[in-house]
Amino acid sequence: MLSALLAVAGVLAVTGGPAAAHAGGLTATDARGRVVSVLPAVPGLEITAIEDGARLRLRNGTTGPVTINPGGGTATPATIPPGAELTWIDTRSTPDGRSVAAGKTVSWTIPLDAAGTTVVVTGTLVGERRPAAPLWWLAAALTATATVLLSRRTRRADLLLATAGAVAATASIAHVIGSTLAVESAPPAGTFLSAAGINLLAWPLIIGGAVTTFRGRPAGVLAVCGGAALTAVFVLPDVTSFHRAVLPFEGPAVIERILVALALGLGAGVAVAGARVLGDLARKAAGDSGSPTGEPAGGPVAGSGSVAGSASVAVDGSAAESKSVAVSGSVAVDGSVAGSGSVAEDGSVAGSGSVAVDGSVAVSGSVAVDGSVAESGSAAARGSVAEDSAVAGSGSVAGAGGDVGVVSPEQSPTAGKA
Repeated sequence: MLSALLAVAGVLAVTGGPAAAHAGGLTATDARGRVVSVLPAVPGLEITAIEDGARLRLRNGTTGPVTINPGGGTATPATIPPGAELTWIDTRSTPDGRSVAAGKTVSWTIPLDAAGTTVVVTGTLVGERRPAAPLWWLAAALTATATVLLSRRTRRADLLLATAGAVAATASIAHVIGSTLAVESAPPAGTFLSAAGINLLAWPLIIGGAVTTFRGRPAGVLAVCGGAALTAVFVLPDVTSFHRAVLPFEGPAVIERILVALALGLGAGVAVAGARVLGDLARKAAGDSGSPTGEPAGGPVAGSGSVAGSASVAVDGSAAESKSVAVSGSVAVDGSVAGSGSVAEDGSVAGSGSVAVDGSVAVSGSVAVDGSVAESGSAAARGSVAEDSAVAGSGSVAGAGGDVGVVSPEQSPTAGKA
């Protein structure tokens, strides 16, 4: 970024600087023009230099027509009737395109005909010292570079870019307003719209994007970066303020140069840094959306109605193994949790907690070898399970470590005792 801006500055220095027009078609120059005298004096005839001598304004308050003699460009000759007014650019008096050294004075004259009387308008162009253009280019380049470097060192680069973009937009708005107020030959509203140009799109993008970013929405950074890039591109022709002494700006010339340097440097810096910041935000969003949901702590997740066990147990009370087996840690998808219990050597199954299958069965007791069920709460006899478990009097419940075989009432040798 620094090398690119310095390269542009070097080209402009060799070629004498850009000559792009500002608001109202005005350009930055090296001299100020003014009218010194109108001789002979004609009552009612008034001629003044406006916009630092870029244009002349003639008001004809006489009783006859006033004619501007040819020789002043496409606007001449011209005749102004009594009571009328004319504003024009005359090549004999305008400082635009004229090279006047600092401290030097160049005189000019324009002949008029006022109802048969020859009138001579005399004026001067006074040269002023040019600014140190390399320093202003360096200021813009350092501003852009600092923006990029800071965005790489701060945790919230999105907020930094939103702030920098807002400052660039503010500088651009102030620059356009100051340029508009310097124009005396056109209506302010139309002049402002013409001077704003593509900034009418860039400013809302930056401001809206900054507000969105500060509200915690990363998408706002994209709008800020896009608007900042447009601002930097559009203000680039106004770097004439770095090279010329007299600027078409309503205010001190140094203020205009600061505004241009900020709009250019911050706009370019935000646009360059934005590419990396947007990439980081995209990767972060992708990482957040792709993170695994994980399994509930304590054991695997079983299917709807399934109970995960660490050993196979028959519902009729027979023990698959002669030693106690802890059935614990299983979690059903529907939210049921198999309580921890044990299978004793005599075949009884002791439940030390409630087993909720969709919240429908609470078992707190034991199942003896003969199949009898001791209920100390609400329970479905013969191992029936409520609707969502998809297991009625018979069926299987899949366990993580084995199968739980459910014996139907007809097959159970103790069915009649239940």
